[in-house]
Amino acid sequence: MADIELITPDGRHQIYLGFEGEPPHGDSYHSIWINNVRAPGYAWGCLFACTPDSRFLAMSWMEKLFERKTAVFDLEERRYFVLPFYLQSFRFRWPRLESTEIESDGRSYEFNGAEVWRASHSLVESQ
Repeated sequence: MADIELITPDGRHQIYLGFEGEPPHGDSYHSIWINNVRAPGYAWGCLFACTPDSRFLAMSWMEKLFERKTAVFDLEERRYFVLPFYLQSFRFRWPRLESTEIESDGRSYEFNGAEVWRASHSLVESQ
């Protein structure tokens, strides 16, 4: 696998995912750099979704090796939120992040303002 570069729909944000490794029979995982700032954790190199206004980016994510969670990064406020459950495949229909799997029976997470976002001080400036 290789490094991945994502550009948001409005072109204002660059997400660079540096290849870190790949477990046997698994997706690759990558370090996360948002606008040249290192974000915490690792992205699984499989699925990403961005809101049309380019503010929020969702991804399969892990804080430590090896686990699968779903995280949403607020690209404007430099913060992130980890969903209370994992979505394997997803899309934004704001204010929801919806599963796109047929077997999910419409499972989704609706953002309502009660989310506990992890503070921007968790992001480490690049050297």
